[in-house]
Amino acid sequence: MKGLRNSPAVVWCILCGLTVLSVALVEGGGGRALASIAIMLIAAAKSRLVILHYMEAQRAARHWRFLYETWNFAVTATIVIGYLMSRGA
Repeated sequence: MKGLRNSPAVVWCILCGLTVLSVALVEGGGGRALASIAIMLIAAAKSRLVILHYMEAQRAARHWRFLYETWNFAVTATIVIGYLMSRGA
């Protein structure tokens, strides 16, 4: 079962599910600020899945993976914080 978890087909299904969730958040209306932040977090999760599984960064040296994870977190945090700050202005 462990090999199935990392198979490209399973990762692709997860990516499709996250895309459907993003579309549902956009179309659903409701809390616009919360939906916007959720969509950014979903996009960060999707980019992480693509880079780790399809670009095989999970097999890279520890320092390269640390740099990617830090970059993904920093970019997402910067966008979310900038969005929240712009709403307060």
